[in-house]
Amino acid sequence: MVQQAAWKASGHVLDSRPRGRCAPCLAAMVALERVQSGAHHPNDVAAGALIGLASAGLIRRTPQLARHGWS
Repeated sequence: MVQQAAWKASGHVLDSRPRGRCAPCLAAMVALERVQSGAHHPNDVAAGALIGLASAGLIRRTPQLARHGWS
């Protein structure tokens, strides 16, 4: 869940300024709620956020990498 929130937030930041300002705040609220409710440990949430951000960055760069070569 945290990975999805971070992934969607980073996508909105890159695509749209108005949504891009709100999306990271919503993702942070989801992350804090997961820790506060006891569903996840803080390290799990941090790792999920990093996975989400990394996967969003990779997906955003895939067309550029394919056009210019993978190296």
